[in-house]
Formats: sequence, structure tokens, C-alpha cells
Amino acid sequence: MPASSEEIREGLSILFENFWIIRETDKDAYHQLLRIENDLKRVIQRNFGLRLIVHAKFIKLEKIPFESQDWMGITAFNEPMDYALFACAMAYTEDKSEGAAFLINELIDELDLFYPERGLLDWTNFNHRKSLVRVLNVMTDMQLIDTIEGKTDDFATSESNEVLYKVSPYSKYFMRSYPEDITQFQDWRELVQMEKERADDETSTIAFRRLMMEPAILRTEENDRLFYYLRNQQQYISAFFEKNTPYTFELTKDVAMLTLEERLKQQTYFPMLKSADESLLQLAEMVRTSDYAADAYGCIHLSKNQWLALIGQHATQNRQGWSKEYRESVDKKLAKLILENGIKWRFFEEDGDGNVTIFPTFARNTGRYPQDFLQKLLEENDLSEEEFDGDEGDSSEQNE
Repeated sequence: MPASSEEIREGLSILFENFWIIRETDKDAYHQLLRIENDLKRVIQRNFGLRLIVHAKFIKLEKIPFESQDWMGITAFNEPMDYALFACAMAYTEDKSEGAAFLINELIDELDLFYPERGLLDWTNFNHRKSLVRVLNVMTDMQLIDTIEGKTDDFATSESNEVLYKVSPYSKYFMRSYPEDITQFQDWRELVQMEKERADDETSTIAFRRLMMEPAILRTEENDRLFYYLRNQQQYISAFFEKNTPYTFELTKDVAMLTLEERLKQQTYFPMLKSADESLLQLAEMVRTSDYAADAYGCIHLSKNQWLALIGQHATQNRQGWSKEYRESVDKKLAKLILENGIKWRFFEEDGDGNVTIFPTFARNTGRYPQDFLQKLLEENDLSEEEFDGDEGDSSEQNE
């Protein structure tokens, strides 16, 4: 019996929102997917050009992006060393049998041998120990290893703190397998090129994959063919996503994206319920009503001084309702905070000289305080407008 559209919708949501579904820890989801395995494989292969792996112990959708981007990394990692240590630790566990136990000090002896830069690791260095702690916590969270005794975080305090682990049954399945001998490649770029040559490069699968795996697709000189497809197949694409996912397909001249009409707890979306995102909404309203000129692809380019001036104007109009950190920041610091948050959401980009590009995705948002907001705020805090201004200080005079 073919799967219903609701079953496909739930199945795709589970697969795209999880790295893998492990049978032992999530039996209901595993068997739910197993029941409609063939239907899911057909939809995933036809529309996304991706591979669904069904194993006796887990089910995994190989989510290979069309193009890797900086925000696609592991969110718990902070430094390049984290990724290098993670790769080395995975190489170490792959050489061990399932259930094999190892001590953290046995691991670090091997990491010294695996690490690409010999002699660089120094386990008396707090930052190096902290990097390994992040790696081991991620491996534990992803069920690649299990902790038998001790606490991983204690290793950050002292290299003498010992922890005992064992290799999980899933450790050997984390890395992708390749039919080729990857040691033949000189660097990662050759591996990526091989992937592109082997991948299904149909415009339709590229479009569906990018829509599902990226916050938005921006029109560029290089992807005019893709936007031609999106415009001509807009009705079909909209119908697919409305039927099989909780998303709605939106297409403008310069942006294609999937949006949510309702907040779902398992999703990361903009705006989150925090003051930093509210500030971005208010800034979007200012940019929308400004006279900044956009380029042929809907991007606005501001010099460093123009960006600072915009944030100064933004603060003058809206800072009364912000969080304490934002409200009390001088304009230069505020400009940095807002820029960092906007870059995280892929609304902005900064070059090496401090010039800022505002992407057309930012224009999709807007927000403003109601006209009586300040009066209500003063009444709630039993303050006059002069008292409120005095408390927050005049940050504009400190802006350079």
C-alpha cells in the first residue's frame, strides 16, 4: 500500500532534521520510516538526488549540499583544531572494534601521531584540552562513543583527569564510504571535484536540494539558469512542498526560499524570540524605507561609515526597548553585535575593509514598535522620558 502524503511529510521531516535515526534509541521513528522505505527512497531520489541508507541499526539520509558553505559546520565547534581533532579521533575509533574500551590518555597519544602538524598539540595548553573536550562531547552526543566512567569536561581542568570510553556500534558508519581510494587525492578539493562530477546535476534536483538545505537561494550571475527553472516550475515546486513538507515556497526576482507559517520546536528559524532578532527586524524596516540603491541582484552595498551611521540612526529610534546589552552599547560595539547576528542569519556580509553587503533576503523581514510603545514602557517602569534617557546614557557621543 503506497504511503500517504502525511506519512511522506512526516518521514521527510524526520530525515532532514536528524543526522540519523538509531533503532535502539528511537524505535518508533525507525519503524515509521522502515514501513514507507520504498516510497521515501523514490521521492528522495527523484526530487533531491540524495541517497537513503536503511541499515538494521539505523536509517540515515546522506544530506550532501550542492555547495559547502561556512555556516554548515558543526555548531559546537569553535576552531579549525576542533575539526582536525574530530577527524583524527574518528580515525582512531575506526581502527577499534565495536565495544572496545579506551582511556582519554590512550586517545591523546594516538592523536599526536594522527594530527597533520606534528608537535603542535600541547596537552598542558588549556585551549587544546578544551578543543578535545568539545570533540568528545560531540562524539558522545552523536552516539559515536559511550562514556563508561568519568566526565569529559573534567579533562579541560587538568590533563591528569582520566575518562574511560567505549566505541559504539555506529562509529564505523559516520563517515561516508567511497568506492575510490581517497588516499590518491592531493587535497580535499580533488575529492569535492570528484563528488560534483559523480553527482546528479539535473537543475531540478539542485533546486530542490538547495531549497531544503539552505536558508535561501540568492540570484547571481552564475545561477540564472536555476532561477529560470524556479520561475517556470513555480507551481509544481509550490505544490510539492505544500503537500510533502510544512514549508511554503516563496520566489521573488532575487530570492528563492522555503518559509514556515507556524513555529515548530524542532526548527531553527528567524526571528527567534530574543531582543537581538527584534533589533534586526527594526533595522530591516529602516532599510526598506531608505533610499539606498541596490545592485542588479538586489544587494545593497554600504561603506563602513555608512553602516555605522545606519546603526546610529537605528539606535536613536529604537534602543528604548532593547535588551540591556544592546541598549547600553556604544554605537561601534552595537554595529558589531548587529552585524554578527545578521551574518549568522545570512542577511549580511562584511569584507576585509569593514564594508557591509545587505542581501535581498533581509528585505523579506520588517518590524517596528507600536506608536504608544515608549509611553507604555515608561508607565511600566514608573519613569519619565528624561529619567529613562538618563539611565541608558548617551552612546552617540562616544561613536567615532
